[in-house]
Amino acid sequence: MIYNKFVRNIYFPVTEFVKGESVRKYLSSLEASQSYSRDELCEIQWKKLKSLLDHAYLNIPYYRNLFNKSGIHPNDIQSPEDFSKIPLLTKEAIVEHYSELVDTKYRGNIYPGKTSGSTGIPLKFYCTPEYSSWDWASRWRARSWYGVQIGDPEVAIWGRPLYSAINRFRDLIKARIRNTLLISAFEFSEENLERYSKQILRFNPSYIYGYSSSIYQLSTYIKEKYTSQLLSNLRAIFVTAETLFPYQRKIVEKTFNSPVSNEYGCSEVGGFAYECPHGSWHISAENVYVEFVSIDGGPKEIVATSLTNFYMPFIRYRIGDLGEAVDKVCACGRTLPLMELHTGKSTEVVYLKNGETFSSEIFDYLNLALLDKKQQPFKQFQIIQKSESNFEIKYIKGLGFTGNSLSLFKKLFLDVVKDNSINLKYSEVKKIPKDQSGKIRYFISEIKK
Repeated sequence: MIYNKFVRNIYFPVTEFVKGESVRKYLSSLEASQSYSRDELCEIQWKKLKSLLDHAYLNIPYYRNLFNKSGIHPNDIQSPEDFSKIPLLTKEAIVEHYSELVDTKYRGNIYPGKTSGSTGIPLKFYCTPEYSSWDWASRWRARSWYGVQIGDPEVAIWGRPLYSAINRFRDLIKARIRNTLLISAFEFSEENLERYSKQILRFNPSYIYGYSSSIYQLSTYIKEKYTSQLLSNLRAIFVTAETLFPYQRKIVEKTFNSPVSNEYGCSEVGGFAYECPHGSWHISAENVYVEFVSIDGGPKEIVATSLTNFYMPFIRYRIGDLGEAVDKVCACGRTLPLMELHTGKSTEVVYLKNGETFSSEIFDYLNLALLDKKQQPFKQFQIIQKSESNFEIKYIKGLGFTGNSLSLFKKLFLDVVKDNSINLKYSEVKKIPKDQSGKIRYFISEIKK
C-alpha cells in the first residue's frame, strides 16, 4: 500500500510534469462529466469538434484541400448531418498524404506512434501530450469503475520490443518502478506459463491488463495447475486488442474470481469504449466523436474522430470494425453514450511444432520492429499458418521494399520463435481479398485445434 501511494502521489505526478501531461486534471473532469445530461455531453463534444475543424482547415494542408474540393467550410458544419458530408479518412489516404496531415506550425512536444495494422496496412503517426493526457484519463476513469486507482499493482501481459535486448530490459525496469509486472505475450511455452503463474501469485496485483488471447491461455493453465483462491487483491481483468469470446470470458472470470472488462479503440485515435460492471460499452464522448456508418449499403462501420490531437488530427477515420449505437441508459447510472461492437480485432493463436504458442499479435510487433529499423516494406500483408512449421506471407510491396526486407523479416521472426524448422513462403500479390465481414484479416490459421 505504501508503494501504491508513492507511485500515485510522487512518481506519477513527476512523470506528468516531465512529459507536459495533465492526466490527473482531466481524470477529475471526466469523473464529473460522466454523470452530465446527454445534452450537456453533446454540447461539450460539439464545441471540441468545431474547434478541431477550424484548426484543421487553417493549419492542416490535407483537410484544407479536402474541404475546398468538397465545397465545405467549417462554418457550414452546424449539425451531425453537416459533419457527415466530410469524406471519410482511410488508412490508404494516411499513407499517401502523410506529410500533409500534420500541423507544421505546431510548436509543442509530440510523440511518435505506429501500428502495423490489424488490416495489414502499417501506419506512422504523431500525437501530443494533450491527446495522451485525455486518452489515459479516459482509461483510468474506466478502471476506477472497478475500484482501480493510479499506482495500484498491475500485471501487464503485452508485447515487447523484438529487436533490442536493451530496450526489453529498460521496459521491464520502467514497468516495475510504476508498480507493474510486465509479462511478454509472445513467450507462452509450458515452462514460461509456470514461471509467469508463480510471478503473478507472488506479485498479487490489483488488476491484470493485456491481450485477450494471452490472458485466456494463462487462465486455462492456472485453472489446471492451481485450484485454491489465487489473488486476494484482484479487482478486475481488462482485456484489449482482440476479441474475448463468451466461453473464454467465463473461464477467465471463474479462474481469477474477478470480472472481465473489455476496452476498445485503436492506436490512431486512442481508446474510446469501455465496458462497465453492468456490461455496457460506454463511449468517451469527451475525447472521441464516434459515428456508425453504412458504406455502400453494407453493415455499419465504426468511424472515429479524435477531438484532442491537434498536431495530426484524424477526422472521420474509418477504423474497419463493425458496430452500432445503443439507444438506452445504462443501469450503472453513467450517461455516456453506449455502443455495441460486432466485429473486434479477432486474432488467433500461433501454434509451433516445438510446443510454443504465441498470440498472433506477434506479427504486429515484427512489423513494428521493421519500422523501428526505418523500413516499411509492405503496403499490405497477410500471414497464413499452413501447419505448425509452415507459414505463407502474402504481401503487396510498399515504397520501402528492398531486396533485404524479406530476409530481415524472417530473421526477426526466427529470433523470437527460436525454432529454425520454421519455413516462411513469400507470395507477392496485387490484392489481398477481404473476408465475409468486409475486413482484411492479417493472420489466418489453417491449423485445426
